[in-house]
Amino acid sequence: MNNDHWPTGSSPAVPTLTISAPSHFKTWVERTAIAIVSAVAILVPLTIGLLLYLAITDGIVINADDPLHEKRMWLIHERTGATGIGLTLSTPRTGNATTQCAMTSVIFLQWDKRLRIESDASYCRCYEIQNGLPAESSAISCQP
Repeated sequence: MNNDHWPTGSSPAVPTLTISAPSHFKTWVERTAIAIVSAVAILVPLTIGLLLYLAITDGIVINADDPLHEKRMWLIHERTGATGIGLTLSTPRTGNATTQCAMTSVIFLQWDKRLRIESDASYCRCYEIQNGLPAESSAISCQP
């Protein structure tokens, strides 16, 4: 074979096929991965901290002095240990100048046997308005 047209010590260039993702796709994947890792790095300690706080206290109560807008979160304890989180959300119903009712929904996130959410419990409670503030009264009937 005659190699007169090739310089000594070299061979013809072999074409190579390189496949690379477009740079915008690579950037998008990198940013998504960073966002996921950041979210996990932030949410895991916050979740552990929330569970520890709920375990050592009676729970978190928002608007505790206003039963018409009260929100509460607590840890559910059984004999076997913590089995879930309970959440109550109170919203006012129609009322008048002397009485006001609130519908309270109770939601349970439980993980004792399997992870499940139960939200079929709710109750209605009415209050007499005294000095501009609701005071609980059992004499008033409440319609859910």
